[in-house]
Amino acid sequence: MTEEEKKPQEVPQKRRRPYVGGALLIAITVLIITLFTGGIAYGIQSMIGGEEVEKGVLVDGVREFRILAPQWYYEPSIIKVNPGDTVRFIVTSPDITHGFAINELGVNLVLSSGVAIVHEVVIPPDFSEGTYTMYCSIFCGSGHSYMKGSLIVGAGGAGMGKILPYIATAVMSGVFIAVGIIGRRRAR
Repeated sequence: MTEEEKKPQEVPQKRRRPYVGGALLIAITVLIITLFTGGIAYGIQSMIGGEEVEKGVLVDGVREFRILAPQWYYEPSIIKVNPGDTVRFIVTSPDITHGFAINELGVNLVLSSGVAIVHEVVIPPDFSEGTYTMYCSIFCGSGHSYMKGSLIVGAGGAGMGKILPYIATAVMSGVFIAVGIIGRRRAR
């Protein structure tokens, strides 16, 4: 055997092709979950402040709100008043018995089907500005817990409801990208 034959021969290394299928699968999964998360966030946006704010109609110095209370929401669901306002609620349920309550103002009305209930309340001038919950105080079926609205007194909140869907979508995208990167590193 010659000296040349005695040398160990190099075995040609096969070039490893990157597995594109795994990366593509991760990208598609992240895209689907991002769209799904975004859809959920945008779907609940109206429940946390994405709807138009109703400022009522001024009638003889009284801010008047006509509120419809069908199963399982209030229309309008967000109303705005100022400290010192006299407010008149005209609330009607078109279907079944509901309630209309705002704890901080001592309002708790029973709404019978088809009957308009009129209730006036004065917002004290020193009343704390903020957002308060209007809710159904009488069990009205499976959607009862969702029958809520908001009463904004004064300037109200910072409008978190308008940016929350974007934040939720970005956070979920970040989580799934991180999971994909960690999973890919562990697979190596």
